[in-house]
Amino acid sequence: MKRPAIFTFLSFLFLVSCGQSPEHQTKKEKLREGIIAYEDSLATLQKDPQKAAKITSLAQIELINRLLAYSRAFPSDTFSADCLFKTHMIYEHLRAPKEARAYGDTLLQRFPNYKNKLLVIESLGSSYDINEPRDTAMVRKYYQLLLNEPKMPAQKKKDIKARLAKLDLTFEQYIMQGDPGQLVGQGN
Repeated sequence: MKRPAIFTFLSFLFLVSCGQSPEHQTKKEKLREGIIAYEDSLATLQKDPQKAAKITSLAQIELINRLLAYSRAFPSDTFSADCLFKTHMIYEHLRAPKEARAYGDTLLQRFPNYKNKLLVIESLGSSYDINEPRDTAMVRKYYQLLLNEPKMPAQKKKDIKARLAKLDLTFEQYIMQGDPGQLVGQGN
């Protein structure tokens, strides 16, 4: 009688200790491998100019779907941060600023110390500056965040301050009136 109780208890401990970890890990690996394989396929196509021209926004949306599936399934995983970053950048490339901004903001909220944080902040500021309708309050918000970053290079800070001083001008007007070397996003 003791034997079945001990066996049941040990079986229970084994199941609890394993939990859904093997399935969970398998799902994680499967999603990650699917992303990497798809990115590799797109990268291979981009090496050939004729094939690169055939990469459609539909193919990029498929990659976004894979990136977001991973990010939603594993929201605190560091690879999830990269998925959000790539999603943000793809939407910017697709000229879908609202979506790009949403994922850029999500990335900054979930991963405040993300390795490409400065690039994301700059991208968000530029998005509000370049795309219509312009939102100068948001441009100022993101560029001010950049100015507050200790890792921001001095020249870049100077460029940002110059842009903020002429925020009444559209980005095109700003380019036309100034030295192209002093544009935000141009230098390191």
